[in-house]
Amino acid sequence: MSNAVNGIDLEVFRKYAGLSLPRHVSYPMPTWWHDVDGAEAAALQRDSRARTPANDLSLYLHVPFCEQACRYCACTRITQEKCAPGATERTEAYVRALRSEIRDLGQALGKEAGVRQMHWGGGTPTYLSIEQFESVHDEIRASFTVSPEAEIAIELDPRATSTSMLYTLRRLGFRRVSLGVQDFNEQVQEHVRRIQPYEMVRDMVLTCRNLGFESVNFDLIYGLPYQTPATIRETLERTIQLSPDRIAYYLYAQIPGKIASQRGLDYTKLPDSETKLEMFLTGLQVLTAAGYQFIGLDHFAKPREGLAVALKEDTLQRNFQGMTTGGGLDLIGLGASSISHLAGVGFLQNVRGLEDYLARVEGGTSPIYRGKRFTEDDRIRQAVLSELYCAAQVRPAVIEERFDIVFGDYFARELGILEELACDGLVTLEEDGRIQATLPLGRVLMRTIASVFDAYLPPDAYRVGDRECFSANA
Repeated sequence: MSNAVNGIDLEVFRKYAGLSLPRHVSYPMPTWWHDVDGAEAAALQRDSRARTPANDLSLYLHVPFCEQACRYCACTRITQEKCAPGATERTEAYVRALRSEIRDLGQALGKEAGVRQMHWGGGTPTYLSIEQFESVHDEIRASFTVSPEAEIAIELDPRATSTSMLYTLRRLGFRRVSLGVQDFNEQVQEHVRRIQPYEMVRDMVLTCRNLGFESVNFDLIYGLPYQTPATIRETLERTIQLSPDRIAYYLYAQIPGKIASQRGLDYTKLPDSETKLEMFLTGLQVLTAAGYQFIGLDHFAKPREGLAVALKEDTLQRNFQGMTTGGGLDLIGLGASSISHLAGVGFLQNVRGLEDYLARVEGGTSPIYRGKRFTEDDRIRQAVLSELYCAAQVRPAVIEERFDIVFGDYFARELGILEELACDGLVTLEEDGRIQATLPLGRVLMRTIASVFDAYLPPDAYRVGDRECFSANA
């Protein structure tokens, strides 16, 4: 490679690329959460409704089952063939428990709690039969007031979603579907155990369009074994042919110490950091040239799609689902491993294991096992990180008005560090006080900028071996 890629100085990129920094799908990160019992969980939920009683809800439902484990996947899932011994009983038990959790939560929050968003994830949500799926959906309708305009979405595996299920989803009011595409290259698909020909995806997209789904989204992954900038460009061009409304372009996270299935990948075929940089920049160039708006970090959308509208209207937010609409909603997680974000109050998470989840719900106890109550400092820094990730800037005046602080005094240490990052071209410090992430370098290294404001990171988080990337204690 030369000393620059698409205008990015590789020496600067190399300086920061080796840092192992959080993605900040939450702040504080789960590392800093603690054990929570049922009483404390209930207190957090009560405090959330008391703090913002008019807050509507965004529901996330987790279905952990998959027929086959994809080798790259880091999601909480249980691999079981539908015909395997005990599979039917486990699935039925999970559906019963999920319905019970929904009823209990509806009673705790009150039916007047309005649902404006609903998202089904997994695993593979369509692993459930149509009857099972409808029974859970009916339970939600009985327990909460679902807005007629609610954005109801689901993650789909093109290999495991029938046409009859798509008809059912549309009839139940689903408006957005997200297809797990990952890559169209046959060698990559075979290696990661995600074989789904282009024609299979194309036919599903056409069916979804014909059924009237308002938004059809793709999830793509770059940085997988056997991928190259050339194969990624081909995948992107084939994606554009199918014209999805929203595209998540995720960087593969290699954590085999935590994810057993990843240990089967050929590590010698993983692209290096500079090749992954080229892949990201290829995606940025190809997708924006095709008319997609760069929403930020790893998301693109057509200008009239909900994500682009939320960016324009300053209601975009980032959570465990990635970039999403619905700023200000309380996110409530249902099912094993699911996470709730109670706006302004705290995080709560259900137990991960299927048997533990079933035992708790069937035994009449809360499935919540850990969480974090926010301090005022947490809330302030959440707002700053949200501005960075969702708008690629921080507007001190907005933070000062919201929290009654003097930004320059409160973040004096952080502003000193940002001067170093400005010298390297990651940010610009504007005359009006705004902190602006540069494009493309600052957007590529957004986690470096955001981590400056993370009060939980130890100083050695900014070191690569014996080298300190910037003065954390400036």
